[in-house]
Amino acid sequence: MRILLLLVIPLSFSVFSNDKIVNVPELQKVLQTSHAKWIAGENHLTKLSRAEVVRMLGSKERPSRALNYSDAYAKGYSYESVDWRNQNGINWLGDVMNQGNCGSCVAFATVATIEATASISSGLPWLKPNLSPEALFACGGGSCESGWYPSSAASYVKRSGLIDSACAPYTMGSTAEDVSCKQFCPDQAGRVFKVSKSFSPAGGFGNSVAAVKEALKKGPLMTTMTVYADFISYKSGIYKSVSREALGGHALSLVGYNDSERYWIVRNSWGGDWGEHGYVRISWDDKSGIGSQTIGFEMPTQANYVAVVSPKNNDYVSGMMDIKAQFGKDDNFQVNIRKPGTNFVASLPCQKSEQTNCIASFDTASMAEGRYEIFVNSESNAQLKSLVKSFVVINSEPSMSVSFSPVDFSMDQPMKERVEFTVKTQSAPVAIQSLEFLVVDSTQKVVDRKLYDVVLPAMKLGYRTNSLPNGEYDIFFRASIPSEGKVYTAESTHQHVTFQN
Repeated sequence: MRILLLLVIPLSFSVFSNDKIVNVPELQKVLQTSHAKWIAGENHLTKLSRAEVVRMLGSKERPSRALNYSDAYAKGYSYESVDWRNQNGINWLGDVMNQGNCGSCVAFATVATIEATASISSGLPWLKPNLSPEALFACGGGSCESGWYPSSAASYVKRSGLIDSACAPYTMGSTAEDVSCKQFCPDQAGRVFKVSKSFSPAGGFGNSVAAVKEALKKGPLMTTMTVYADFISYKSGIYKSVSREALGGHALSLVGYNDSERYWIVRNSWGGDWGEHGYVRISWDDKSGIGSQTIGFEMPTQANYVAVVSPKNNDYVSGMMDIKAQFGKDDNFQVNIRKPGTNFVASLPCQKSEQTNCIASFDTASMAEGRYEIFVNSESNAQLKSLVKSFVVINSEPSMSVSFSPVDFSMDQPMKERVEFTVKTQSAPVAIQSLEFLVVDSTQKVVDRKLYDVVLPAMKLGYRTNSLPNGEYDIFFRASIPSEGKVYTAESTHQHVTFQN
């Protein structure tokens, strides 16, 4: 044991005590030498500064004690497993989200858990509501800079419910600025998604693994953990920290467990390109405290459900659009299309194509280009309607531009450490869908890129130059809009710069 300690201390120092939070190549050597069950790798978080990573945490509550695993196994020590990504061959979970440059993990963990619970409790895997982390975080009292409390989030959703993301799209991750609580859309009061109750297995701060596992058999749970420095570099495998540096508290969604290999399955909110497609398996022997604080939710029961499954939220469409809805029990439904905050553009019957779905076709060619909303409702029951989704009509080649300028530095001088740019975009007749920041080397090979899914007319975006070797590069932004199977793009001026750290 004494020899092991002597070996670990210098390795740990070299891995976690340089300019970056974690030296990934050195960490990989440590993990290989110690026969760890997980793999580390470079990703968009390992290139950030300590302050930027801490900003992507945000739970003011974090585990105060570890779980007691003495009751972890069922009677007879039979092994069990739950994974809501593939429970009896069905994926009950929505797409992994990205909180971006804001400490809003509590809102994302809450929304992810409630969305999954709604599908599971209804028995309808296609339900997958798209709810708004932005409205929850803004109106519940969260702050990008300081984060929020999971217990406060649970209290808020019980009291006020949630609204759909078409009403309140998430922008804080792009601006890094808080949004005031407000009326996000004109008919917001009629778009509230209700939660009947929340509960805390084993008291929420309990010590029973069996209680947490039993709750997970019914659906995901919101949980917290202490994030250590090496966690940000997780790529795959069963994570168990070797770092000593605690960065802060983080909220996530617990979506399963595996008895035989002793791990939790956890859904993060750092995008699908982090970890195992946005997920991480965390060892029961890890020191993060994962699972010791958990909150679950229950949904009110309904006699029937309906959802728009196509187009997907924020799809760009052109020409003929097939609208598909699914429902739990037979009924007659109609499709409603409207401009946000205005009267209906069209209401048309949804023709049944199978026992539990219906289809309506609509030609968008004659519609004014821009954003629209869509929902489906029962013709006989006004209370039975889907959540609202949004889509964008584009029937012509768009006009768009993007430009950027440095903040507090000159691009004529060598750039070092973190730099910030003011980015301005213009687009007509529809908004830009995505924006990329690209770095190319002397051979014009793209050596680094950052993707932004939320594009605003004015943004302040940062980049860490020490993520690449010192040298000369070209940097620029590229805006994109899809239409009729094509992607229209516009690029900013290419700037020749020097990285010198």
